[in-house]
Amino acid sequence: MSTGSKNAQLTPDFEFRTLAKLFFLFGFGIMSWIPRFPDIKAQLGVSNGQFGSLLSVGNIGGFVSLIVVGHIVHKFGSYLVLMVSTISLYITYCLIVFVTSSWLFLILIFSVGFAISAFHISVNSQAFDSQTRISKPIVVKLHGIWTLGAVLTGLLSGFLIGRVSASSQLVVIYIVVLILKIYFINKLRPKLLKADLSDDHFSITKSFKSIRFDGLIAGGLICAMAIEIAMGDWASIFGREYLGIKGGLITLPYVLFMSALIIGRLSISKIIGKFPINTAANFGAFAGGSFFAIGILTSILIGDLHSELAFAIFTMSCFLAGLGTSFIAPSFFNAASSRRQLPSSVVIGQVGLINNLFIFGGKWVVAWTAQFTSLAVALLIPALMAIAIPLFSRALLSGDAKGQALK
Repeated sequence: MSTGSKNAQLTPDFEFRTLAKLFFLFGFGIMSWIPRFPDIKAQLGVSNGQFGSLLSVGNIGGFVSLIVVGHIVHKFGSYLVLMVSTISLYITYCLIVFVTSSWLFLILIFSVGFAISAFHISVNSQAFDSQTRISKPIVVKLHGIWTLGAVLTGLLSGFLIGRVSASSQLVVIYIVVLILKIYFINKLRPKLLKADLSDDHFSITKSFKSIRFDGLIAGGLICAMAIEIAMGDWASIFGREYLGIKGGLITLPYVLFMSALIIGRLSISKIIGKFPINTAANFGAFAGGSFFAIGILTSILIGDLHSELAFAIFTMSCFLAGLGTSFIAPSFFNAASSRRQLPSSVVIGQVGLINNLFIFGGKWVVAWTAQFTSLAVALLIPALMAIAIPLFSRALLSGDAKGQALK
């Protein structure tokens, strides 16, 4: 079959469906080990504070990636970055599930953070490019599909916990996801961002000089993502260690939270059709943060005497928190693109860099608050951060960000 014939088959619908598969596999793959964090933590033999600190080292790898990868994508195209980041990520994951040394875990989690950020930049840059050419609102939908992958891997883990070891489950998942992602990247290759060898954006000096701090975007994003990050890092540990819940049931709060993200992100058009984006964000943030705080406070008040009831209330509060905050982070993400006159890959990298700096510090705060007080008290921090989103939401109405929020 000729190249021209192959390109003719790459219709906008085919392009979107292939991108959707990559986003789904991305979510399914990188989130598959989160419900197994209690096993990984026990394998390393570390405390909550130490484990949270080790995980935060992944953000350092992400920092390095976010500084340079956006420029690499812009100058050399997205195919190289998609392939290299995919292969290195899942090979590293296969190694990390067997690690018992904290020092070796630290090195590997740095590599994981670098590869995740690299793939994130390249695949989202491709999504923005496709959105422009297809002229359909696909970015938030793709984020919803990513979340669907994360939810399904949570359900799978919930079923397999207690039946299959963490290493056996995760290695199989990583190998399958690796093969499928390589296949779909190659299917999409004719539509991937091309190299721009005449551009000088790859200069390391220019990479640093071009960084601009947007306080509204950075503050809004970190506050919008705070509960999602906390759920990923601590939900399973909270259920098992704080409330004493056993077996696969500990994954239920995480699964319901992520399910709520899917519902909210796929329903964004209906929400924006009734309310301005900043009004919707303010209401969702207050409701989501408040419900999450109610679930945590209930666990503090009755967890010792009625752990099952506390867990049920916490689980429902996670669903409502996810529903309220679901569309806010992607909306800030879109607003960032509209507020900067740089290639989308560079904007994604710079926004991610600044955001990860805050996430890095936030993870340490939550981890050591958990260490010196309790995990329940520490989880009140992301609840309060979500409630603070109205301080930053006017950024969602900047330029054409309001229209992009639908994407």
